[in-house]
Amino acid sequence: MIVLSTINLHEKYIEDIEKEGLTYKFVKSSELTKADLNEAEIMISYGSSKDFKNPEYLTKIKWLHVMSAGMDEVPKEVFDKCIVTNSSGIHKIQMAEYAVGLILQFYKNLNQAFENQKAHFWDSNLKSEEISGKTAFILGTGNIGTRLAKLLSAFDVKVIGFNTLGREVNHFEKTLPIIELKNRLGEADIVVNILPSTNKTRGLLDIQMFEQMKDSALFLNIGRGDVMTDETMIEVLKNRIIRHMLLDVFNEEPLKEDSVFYEFDNVTITPHASSKTSEYIPRAYKIFKDNLLSLKNDQSMNNVVTFEKGY
Repeated sequence: MIVLSTINLHEKYIEDIEKEGLTYKFVKSSELTKADLNEAEIMISYGSSKDFKNPEYLTKIKWLHVMSAGMDEVPKEVFDKCIVTNSSGIHKIQMAEYAVGLILQFYKNLNQAFENQKAHFWDSNLKSEEISGKTAFILGTGNIGTRLAKLLSAFDVKVIGFNTLGREVNHFEKTLPIIELKNRLGEADIVVNILPSTNKTRGLLDIQMFEQMKDSALFLNIGRGDVMTDETMIEVLKNRIIRHMLLDVFNEEPLKEDSVFYEFDNVTITPHASSKTSEYIPRAYKIFKDNLLSLKNDQSMNNVVTFEKGY
């Protein structure tokens, strides 16, 4: 059985795969051929659309494993052909920590402290704020959202979660259905988006949503860029509808050097980096290996994704 990977895995993982009697084959996304796809029975990918330009060539595919959580670029034709799994759950530690770091960096005014340091300037009047007592809305109550709720609660932040039906989730003071979001946004000091990209979430945060937020609100996006359009983000920033945006994801990445987003002083930009730590691949590979053994033993697999839900 041939395992086609568009991810250049470490030798130790290749050896582990081959110990299971499989043939590992690495091909860059840009160099995939019809023959490569024709012979693949298992495929490992980051889920990029570049890997699925010709899904009709996947004639023998039994299983696709995506080494990330996002599934929005995997076409329906692939779901129709095989089992599709992802690596949901591997991001919760690093992304929750990243979110807390950005929030604290903003409220503790650390960017200004760093600028003062570079200028050799000691400003004893540098102001910072406490997050204790603030209210945070977390859009998405899955693994990452739940971990973030737990961490923020330790700072005495009141954490409200939003999911599809408002089902209860640990570590949230309260959870509400996403349809109630617009009417409740005025209560939040901090709004964090961790929603996946689906037909129901794309464009969810329009300008009217931001207009419901407090002028002093902080918005953080570590979910998917397409939860709002570029036009919405630009209008929010240009008109200073809220206090500040912390953006780790965008509709088009990487941002071009002349991107208008670099011109605003009320946004903090990071390069889609919230999940990137040394533990990423080991965690993703463990899910792959566990599912590989399940496949070989004709057992049910974890993290199976449906096209309809997108997660």
